[in-house]
Amino acid sequence: MKRRFFLKNIPVLGFVFLEIKQAFSQILQNILPAPAQELPELTIQQEEQSSITIPIFWKNQLAYVSASQIAKALQYRTYFNDTKKKIVLYLPQNKVVVTANNAFIIIDDETFQMPASTLWLNNEIYTPVKYFLTLIQRHTALQLDYDSNRQLLQMTTGKFNITDVTISSRENGTVIRFKTLREFKAGEITADMRYGWLHVDLYSGKIDSVRIKQTRPAGLVSKIKTFQFAELASVAFLLKKEPLAHEIIPQPENNEVLVILRTAEEIPEDQLSEEDSSYEETEPSDEVKKQLEEERRKWLIDMIIIDPGHGGRDPGTIAKDKTKEKDIVLAIALKLGKLISKEMPEVKVIYTRDSDIFIPLQQRTKIANENNGKIFISIHANSNDNKRASGFETYILGPEKGDMARDVVLKENSVINFEDSQTRNEYKGINQILATMAQNAFSRQSEYLASLVQQEVDKKMQGIDFKGRGLKQGPFWVMVGASMPNILVETGFLSNAYDLKILKTAAYQFKIAEGIFEGLKRYKRDYESAI
Repeated sequence: MKRRFFLKNIPVLGFVFLEIKQAFSQILQNILPAPAQELPELTIQQEEQSSITIPIFWKNQLAYVSASQIAKALQYRTYFNDTKKKIVLYLPQNKVVVTANNAFIIIDDETFQMPASTLWLNNEIYTPVKYFLTLIQRHTALQLDYDSNRQLLQMTTGKFNITDVTISSRENGTVIRFKTLREFKAGEITADMRYGWLHVDLYSGKIDSVRIKQTRPAGLVSKIKTFQFAELASVAFLLKKEPLAHEIIPQPENNEVLVILRTAEEIPEDQLSEEDSSYEETEPSDEVKKQLEEERRKWLIDMIIIDPGHGGRDPGTIAKDKTKEKDIVLAIALKLGKLISKEMPEVKVIYTRDSDIFIPLQQRTKIANENNGKIFISIHANSNDNKRASGFETYILGPEKGDMARDVVLKENSVINFEDSQTRNEYKGINQILATMAQNAFSRQSEYLASLVQQEVDKKMQGIDFKGRGLKQGPFWVMVGASMPNILVETGFLSNAYDLKILKTAAYQFKIAEGIFEGLKRYKRDYESAI
């Protein structure tokens, strides 16, 4: 009877349980936050500017955006190393390095770890938005406000001129570093001790108190307070003990002010502040740092190959007054090598020739590859039937475009006529298109290096009628096979009387070498920043 009653009432019990389940679900919905809506775009707003949107890629409920597109939207310069798949973002006061498929990012030579790695999509590096922007907000001068629910990034400018404070411990004291948006001169900064607090006053300072209160104490500093007055900004640091001395060092070239607290001995380990364990500032282990540094050193530009064109039985272009291209370009190449050795002692220079000898074209790139060259620079002088053709130009490897470029290629490649018949047959067997395609791994670096060299030579030759003819490309045999970024510089026209006079003058040879060097220096700085 009881069993019959139970079976009869099963449908009723089912409705009861269903009502309980629905009620419980409604309670959970009210208590728990709703999952973030996967919006398709990140909106970027800047003061007094129109909004910009960039696409979002979603993975595991995490929003990713392109690092290069963020920089472009904010109008900041970038450098991309496609070999290492790294991008450098040049912010107003900071440099940020991001690597594809890597959780570590570098901000001003400090390494931070995100809880999620970046992605490599469509030949771009995508960063996890909330983690990446949190680090940018905390460790750069940018003033950002990111709303993950609305996928809205707002940036404000002009409100503050003291944007950040960092503190680091040293063996003989503590360094307090102020990041500023204007130059503070020595007379505008004071520091004095009051009841265990070090007060640093910056006259005409406007301080980002919210940001600076997030600064982590370290070394002698145990606590931080900020005060904004009409005429000055003041930051107070509670010290664990009074230092033997303090020193203020303005660094206007870096938009920084340093305050050095000197002690007689190394600060004991138990006096150092405990590190915050939040994910944004996870410090990589010493072993990881060592491995990263060892890997980085392998990619440093520490070997440069300078290739003076022609030589020996190959005179190159011969001017009307019998001046030979081989002599002009050797003089410029030797001056360039001396500049590199003097200004970059960490870089070794190897010449394909440093005297008047003949070197076959294939041997030149073989020298570069066997010595693990990181950059190959071939130096030449130009000529043309049009005696009015004048100026310098820089080439990268690729199919020539235009009659003028074709003439230059034919002239420089004619060196194979000075080689033996067997070697000439080897050139005939080379598939020019495939040889050019093999350079794609370095084409972007080569183009960037060439553009910088062209810009810097142009600067050095300002004031005289010696104009830059721009960046060009052509299938030069001497560049085929170089397993590194490579450029060919045509320093001027020996067929032009004015250019000839300039190229024969030692002072102008040195200016050309200086221009090539300055372009190389800029390239080295940008490239190594992305390692």
